[in-house]
Amino acid sequence: MAEALAFREIAPNDIDELAALVADAFVSYRAFAPADWQPPSASEQVRVLQGWIADPDFWGELASGERSLVGHATFIPAMRHSFQAVPEPALAHLGHLFVEPRYWGSGVAAQLLGRAMTAAAARGFAAMRLFVPVGQARARRFYTREGFIVVGEPFDFGLGLPVLEYQRLLQH
Repeated sequence: MAEALAFREIAPNDIDELAALVADAFVSYRAFAPADWQPPSASEQVRVLQGWIADPDFWGELASGERSLVGHATFIPAMRHSFQAVPEPALAHLGHLFVEPRYWGSGVAAQLLGRAMTAAAARGFAAMRLFVPVGQARARRFYTREGFIVVGEPFDFGLGLPVLEYQRLLQH
């Protein structure tokens, strides 16, 4: 895609649009989820994003094209993650990295991830972690290419799907 992108901080009035993007992405998980699995709704994602954006250490940026949202990335301190908090103040948790499917392979995800890692390092985080469903092969390949490694065994953190934790050291 040759479209010029604009990056800006996520604002409270962006939450509904971002939640819809995330909910649509979760629907695609049906390709590898059990037959009875139900994706989280957009309203559930609104609640998650509202909680994160209220955190004083929240970071989030969105990328937009000429006509629409392209994707977004967010992180919070891992020690304040709602499900799997860890007592490690130097660890950031990448909560979201979602890109509209028509932009897959365009480099937008790598740009958003790079911006998130740079911002996390600038805020003093030494490493970043994230959770990826085991069945989400495309995302797992992406994070591996970006230098993340699997830490531990698959677990369920509330989605009803096994996920893996990935981590990566940040450059200062």
